[in-house]
Amino acid sequence: MLIISDLLVFLFSFFNAQKGFSIVINLCVNENLKKHEEMKAHIIKKLMEIEASEGVRILFACESGSRGWGFPSIDSDYDVRFIYIRKAEDYTRLFPLPTEMRFPIIDDLDIAGWDLFKVLTLLYKSNVSPFEWIQSPVVYHEFNGFKISFRTMMENYFDARRHVHHYLGIVRSKLGDLQLETMKLKSLFYILRSLLAADWSMTYRSYAPMTLAELSVVLPDVVMNEVMELRQLKSQVDEGFIYSCSATIRSYIETRLIDLENQVKQVPVSISDKEGLEKYFKILLR
Repeated sequence: MLIISDLLVFLFSFFNAQKGFSIVINLCVNENLKKHEEMKAHIIKKLMEIEASEGVRILFACESGSRGWGFPSIDSDYDVRFIYIRKAEDYTRLFPLPTEMRFPIIDDLDIAGWDLFKVLTLLYKSNVSPFEWIQSPVVYHEFNGFKISFRTMMENYFDARRHVHHYLGIVRSKLGDLQLETMKLKSLFYILRSLLAADWSMTYRSYAPMTLAELSVVLPDVVMNEVMELRQLKSQVDEGFIYSCSATIRSYIETRLIDLENQVKQVPVSISDKEGLEKYFKILLR
């Protein structure tokens, strides 16, 4: 029989162990915050170096990828994307300069940028990337109110059919992973976010929010609760973590995919205005 002294020893050891565990968790959290702040400073410094070396003005820089979408793993890369503009005379060259920049991935930093010329050309076709970048919750740099002006102008170039097709294409490309007994948790979240973005664009006929948390409102409650638990799990594991998808989530994805593929066939393609983009580009060139 457990006597009082033994019980006291047990309780003392238990709470000390719990305290020690809490200390370890706090140390890990603090270490991650410190790393994040150091990386943020490094990213801002890198952007300034790009401006100086390339002779461009960076208008906007943000996180895309899992950190921007709201479901990073402990070892997720920093996927930095930026929009830049050159001097007016650079756009009149006989041999045009490149309209995008890419840099080698070093120390978890994946950084790339698009010329505003390319961004606006793609926006005319309702490419989803500009819609996502400008909504990123993690912004590293913004020039002179660019985000507000771009977002206001961009409203006129949303095409539900093109957005839904884009996101469903991502889902279809990863369906093979979903059929396996186990898959990377990372792949499941790519499928889920793309499906939810397609669902949002179809349901509300507007461009989808950036983050999973915002998109999750279109999920049935039973699926939402499981997805939010998995998001918490993903924040504690690495990118290679293997997961066995539940029948509930798998059935939801497969059923909703078929529904959306049928619905999008009835959505007409929008006709966009080129003049608005021309004027916006010339204003920023001044």
